Amino acid sequence: MDNLPTQLSDRFSILFDAGDLVAAFSLIRDAVKVGSAEAIFLSSTFSRPRESIGEFEKRSLSEVELSAAMGYAPAQYRLGCYLQFGDFVDVDSVEAARYFELAAKAGFPPAMYEYGLALLHGVGLQRNHDEAISWIRSSAEGGDNTAAEFLENYRDV
Repeated sequence: MDNLPTQLSDRFSILFDAGDLVAAFSLIRDAVKVGSAEAIFLSSTFSRPRESIGEFEKRSLSEVELSAAMGYAPAQYRLGCYLQFGDFVDVDSVEAARYFELAAKAGFPPAMYEYGLALLHGVGLQRNHDEAISWIRSSAEGGDNTAAEFLENYRDV
């Protein structure tokens, strides 16, 4: 099972960003039915016709949780963000750090950065400066611009 985005995510994003939600949903529909973690995660990003905001938020969270449980790194990262900031769920910095770690170890650069920050500041886990900087560097090397900017400005590297 792939735990990082594939061409499916790239094609979905092009359609979604162009506002063609019908084509975007059609692209992932069959993959959702067969249990693709990536497609389930993509499905969580937009509402359905006649779906209330509350219904959308409940379904979206459920799909993110399912995709994360299936090992899909972007879903693990998103769930970590939800837990860190209290979006759709109660704040839980320990669980947030755990999800960031899972996604970071799978090779997802945004999660590497967040996991590094959690280690650096001791949020949800024990501080570890050297390991933190290593994860943030890996994130920057993986193309995360926020991590690269952080390293440019951080004085204690």
